[in-house]
Amino acid sequence: MAENKIKNKSEISEFCWKYVSIILFLVMLVLNILFTTNFASWITFGNLIIQSSKLLLVALGMTAVIATGGIDISVGSAMALGALVCALGLLNDEFLLIPLSLLIVIAFGALAGISVTKFGVLPMVVTLALRYIMRGMAKGISGVGTITYTAPALTSFFTKRVFGKIPVHLFFLIAAVLIMFVVVNHMKLGSYIEAYGNNNVAAKICGINTTRVVITCYCIIAALSWCAGIFEMVSVSSANPSTIGTDYDIDAIAAVLIGGTPVTGGYPNIMGTVGGALVLQLFNMMCNMHNISYSVTIMIKGGLIILALFFHGLHRKKG
Repeated sequence: MAENKIKNKSEISEFCWKYVSIILFLVMLVLNILFTTNFASWITFGNLIIQSSKLLLVALGMTAVIATGGIDISVGSAMALGALVCALGLLNDEFLLIPLSLLIVIAFGALAGISVTKFGVLPMVVTLALRYIMRGMAKGISGVGTITYTAPALTSFFTKRVFGKIPVHLFFLIAAVLIMFVVVNHMKLGSYIEAYGNNNVAAKICGINTTRVVITCYCIIAALSWCAGIFEMVSVSSANPSTIGTDYDIDAIAAVLIGGTPVTGGYPNIMGTVGGALVLQLFNMMCNMHNISYSVTIMIKGGLIILALFFHGLHRKKG
């Protein structure tokens, strides 16, 4: 009887630690409903979904990369490049440029993975280089700066709300989260990612094709970054190579770390990342609605990240 109680207590504790970011989000949500004026409305919840959609997509891909012990700081530039090429395709009615833009971005992701695995380049270094290359390509392709297109059907689709209340973004996010959750928790790739993140040498000895695993992770984050760039593009019917994707790399990394995926590699906590992204976006909205200055907001956000790292590190130490 006593052993069962200890076991149950341990399971509850493990559950809370695993989903602490989601619990934190729910607590923040309830507090805002109770104490923030005009917060409890469908408009506010819809805006939360729309504004967090881009960050969440990038953060899902970042989870896989960080779980391998890597990092990708080129995601913002990937968003910009993909959006620019797509906008040009829509502007000139050259619709083949849309899938081509996705392939270009994924190719850069594959290049990052190959550089890390085949040539031993540090993930930070290679993605920093790709960050400059893709941003430069986006600015070069645009030529005149912002590319503005007209596509009423596309704009209408992404701005309409199901039942007049629910943004269509929600359904894309649910699909992306489900796919990543299944991949990580119910497919061999998820086990391989965790094994590589825990000990890449041991994973290779066990017969895992570690090169393919890492390249796949960087291709996944590239594809999801492309999707995030398209979301940003369709929201304003234009693409600015200088502003699209700015700071998304930092926020995505923060969401993953708050969600509990080890920065040194290991288990990719997909649901934790979902909670982390929602916490960051809700925090931004909360600060805006309470007229808290941007400088104070980013300082508090930095403190949140440090706090999350401390608690997750403490838990792993106890484990």
